[in-house]
Amino acid sequence: METQKDALVSTPQKKRNKKSTRLIEIDLGDFKTHPLWDILTETAQRNPMYAGLLGYTRDHVIAKNPKVTPKELASKLSISLGESLVILDEVTKDNGSS
Repeated sequence: METQKDALVSTPQKKRNKKSTRLIEIDLGDFKTHPLWDILTETAQRNPMYAGLLGYTRDHVIAKNPKVTPKELASKLSISLGESLVILDEVTKDNGSS
């Protein structure tokens, strides 16, 4: 009799054919008007690492390169492009209200 563990081991891996979102060109102004922006923001903010990533971005990344792009930030922090968009938007709001 095959155990559940054996079934998992013998199951072939499916190849992911999804392209990385880091290659997408995005205009943040247009993107923020999309109805899914609120869902993306909520999802990124629920990441347990969000506060730390936000602080690190504000204190270290933006301090060295205020013109960092979402792609550059995503690559630097090893996060998704969506998360970097939300973080940069939040940092921009913070800097604008200071």
